[in-house]
Amino acid sequence: MTRGQQTDMYQMSRPLLLVIAMLFLSHSASFAQRQVNKEAHFKRIYPVANEQLEAGKAQRAVKNFSDLLAIDSTNALINYKVGRSYLLLNGEKNKAVPYLEKAVANASAKAKDNYKGKEAPLDALFYLGRAYHLDFQFDNAIAAYRKYMKDEKITDKERIAEIEWMIQCCLNGKMIVDSPISATTENLGENINSVYDEYSAVVDATESMLIFTSRRPTSTGGLLDLDDKYFEDIFVSQKQEDGSWGKPASIGLKINTEGHEATIGLSADGQELYIYRDDFGDGNIYVCDFKGSNWSEPRLLNDNVNSPFRETHASVSADGQTLYYTSDKAGEGGMDIFRSKRLPTGEWAVSENLGEVVNTKYDEEAPFIHPDGKTLFFSSKGHSSMGGYDIFFSIEENGKWSTPMNVGFPMNTADDEYFFVMSADGKRAYYSSSNGGGLGGKDIFLVRLDTDRDVPLTVYKGEIVPNAEGKRPEGVTVRITDNETGELFGIYRPQSDNGKFVLILHPGGNYNIAYEADGYLFKSEKLFVPENTAYFEINRAIQLKPIDLNK
Repeated sequence: MTRGQQTDMYQMSRPLLLVIAMLFLSHSASFAQRQVNKEAHFKRIYPVANEQLEAGKAQRAVKNFSDLLAIDSTNALINYKVGRSYLLLNGEKNKAVPYLEKAVANASAKAKDNYKGKEAPLDALFYLGRAYHLDFQFDNAIAAYRKYMKDEKITDKERIAEIEWMIQCCLNGKMIVDSPISATTENLGENINSVYDEYSAVVDATESMLIFTSRRPTSTGGLLDLDDKYFEDIFVSQKQEDGSWGKPASIGLKINTEGHEATIGLSADGQELYIYRDDFGDGNIYVCDFKGSNWSEPRLLNDNVNSPFRETHASVSADGQTLYYTSDKAGEGGMDIFRSKRLPTGEWAVSENLGEVVNTKYDEEAPFIHPDGKTLFFSSKGHSSMGGYDIFFSIEENGKWSTPMNVGFPMNTADDEYFFVMSADGKRAYYSSSNGGGLGGKDIFLVRLDTDRDVPLTVYKGEIVPNAEGKRPEGVTVRITDNETGELFGIYRPQSDNGKFVLILHPGGNYNIAYEADGYLFKSEKLFVPENTAYFEINRAIQLKPIDLNK
């Protein structure tokens, strides 16, 4: 190449070199700008998302932390925050696993909780253990819990006891899942459940009416609580002719207010509804009566039940004479189950704690006394729980409670199951779960038990029918006594709009059932229920004759 050719090539290369230099400088400036924008974005979003997480507003926290993760997917701290947020979301907790797995890969005791942080704190191992636990990965959960205690060098006895209990729950879970009960569970569907929380369903002995709690936008006042969920309201659904549940309606403004109202118990005849009201954090039990076709305004139960502490759930026996309820007043620890007897005045007597066989140092909640009068279902974080609240049952014989038994998998999971109510014949049950597999949040499920065993009960379904003139007596009283001793078993009043009532009769009972109403002739019948009777239903129409003053 000649000197002239070299000169020409050099002159031609100068513009090209200039372009390359400009592109490089432009790219460098753009990269620097993106870095500035990224840091500014993290600085703006991170504290907001963190505040949402700490306030329990998990849905918003997931959205904002995921926005940061889209910019820096390898950031262990942000993965940690997304995982923790998912652990707060009912029905989505298993989504926490992959995020927390990424977080523990870069966890450090020197991790900083700010927008510049890249490392996850060491307790990411604990939360990963929790995520594995909820996802039925029990062996992985145990390994994560133990590694967390070792790496963190935990010496606090209470914290060690807490984690050791979680490990025990995993061991319980392995055994329970390996021996599932024969049952099928089904979501009650979109007529009852929604993307919001539904729970605490109660039914009468005939399963014709379902009353439940929901936190949907149509709640009275439409207000959001601090957890970003709508306030609780009570809804009612009627069973349709095809056996499905009809579209629910609000129970009405006599009961639902702008505050929290929740269903907790329903009498066997469907005429006494027990509800919970928050009462500015105090938490109290109220009762409403079904009169005609409407519910009365709630009445606060007396001081023998309610206290300056929190009373959260209640269930009344089929004869209406015994109330089982939960409270965190002095007991075995946490929330305990108490019992009160109804006095002749109709008020509740001084309560008794059910004792250490039923209650533990952990929380017990949501008692339900079966119509048989002796089988108590409840939820507990203690006993042989596989994690969170599990459903248990205990049977009272001769004044003593049996050791509570876990009702098993698939009804119980590693998450929370509670608000369990069983049909009178013992073949169906309704309960609430937040383990996913539903429409969103907590959902209400129906479980059908694969059993040929009948609960030895007789359900007497009566109806006071109109007389020959088409008039139905008002103010009818149904009185049940023992034929041999005259002992009063209970006094019942039929529904004023349709005359229907329900009685629960036990095997071996020799009953006298008397019907009285002003202006009508007294009527009674004798009914003996054999000792070995299986579940049986009696449908009876009762017609009372008016008193003829001319005779």
